[in-house]
Amino acid sequence: MTKAFIFINTETGVEPLLQEEIKSLDGVKEVYQLFGEYDILAVVEESNEKEVQKTISWGLRKIKGIRGTNTMIVAR
Repeated sequence: MTKAFIFINTETGVEPLLQEEIKSLDGVKEVYQLFGEYDILAVVEESNEKEVQKTISWGLRKIKGIRGTNTMIVAR
């Protein structure tokens, strides 16, 4: 199992709406709204890194209102 933390920057004011849309994606286990450099944190768990990459590239990054992501894959 591969786990990743995805820090997300959004357009201003859409965080609550995006939080719900992100939660609905396969592989997304948790979603948190943040204060600071990033607006949302999503925790993704998939069977391998390739599946994590699919969730981010073909799921998260396709959501309108997301300006950028920063992914941290858990080493242990």
